[in-house]
Amino acid sequence: MTRPKLRESTGVALALLSAALWGLYPVAVHSGSANIPPLTFAASITIIAALGALAYALATGRAGELLRVRAYPALLMITLCIVIIPNSLFFIGARQTSGVNASFLLLSEIIFTVLFTPFIGEKTTRDKLLGAGGVFFGALFLLESGTWSFQGGDWLVILSTALFPLGNFYGKKALNLVSPAAILVFRFIVGGLVLSVLALVLERNADPVALARNYWPFLVVSGLVLLTVGKIIWYEALRRLDISKTVSLGMTFPLFSLAALVGFYREPVSPLQWAGIVVMGVGVYFSVRRPSVDPGLTRYAAPGRASLDS
Repeated sequence: MTRPKLRESTGVALALLSAALWGLYPVAVHSGSANIPPLTFAASITIIAALGALAYALATGRAGELLRVRAYPALLMITLCIVIIPNSLFFIGARQTSGVNASFLLLSEIIFTVLFTPFIGEKTTRDKLLGAGGVFFGALFLLESGTWSFQGGDWLVILSTALFPLGNFYGKKALNLVSPAAILVFRFIVGGLVLSVLALVLERNADPVALARNYWPFLVVSGLVLLTVGKIIWYEALRRLDISKTVSLGMTFPLFSLAALVGFYREPVSPLQWAGIVVMGVGVYFSVRRPSVDPGLTRYAAPGRASLDS
């Protein structure tokens, strides 16, 4: 296997592994926000994730990259578009809707990504549309429970995904300058501090000490496993693949949610969900088959980097 193909295959495996962890995230947020004020919950697990990311950066010798000031514009945009605005909207919206709705509506990211990426040099091809469409509609079938209805918080969940493509664009630009570890330390620390201020101002009745005492195992698992570990894997995938491919593969998370429900809780699989598995499998096939766009042809290419075709 050639080096580019090995890089691509590794990226695919990492994107799917990230999706497996991400499959637990909407359910965790919905469960947690039922008992914990949403902004306080978001701030708590983001700060915990920041500590985990900092420990990882120190252990891997990447902490010094935080001194590269030229990366700060991209890092600030990542924090704004991936952490502060989306988390505020999602955590509030998840409290006002069902766990199924929260999971399904996160798939809106695929639509926003397909619409956005042509403007940054990732051309829309047949395989790209088949891959994204297969994953999207497969997930729709997987999440269909027969009782789905649009609820008040659903608009907030949809809006929470609108800035993800822009955040991922700046993520690709930042990866030209720093490692995933440095990106996560910055975005979690800055994002966690901003969310903490918002929580203190808007949720004055919350008791952080009591919440930490009563829910610390849940908060630690959500922060360290779902955010720190999950996002380290995500950025390693994004470093190897283009944005469209990473997002399409990452949005297979409902399949892993269903697998967990079947494996641990013996949930039955409906005929519609089996159809969803097949449709999503087709989407994954086309997503994997399509090679990532040459970074040199995109607007997130490293300065001075030429196309592989030039």
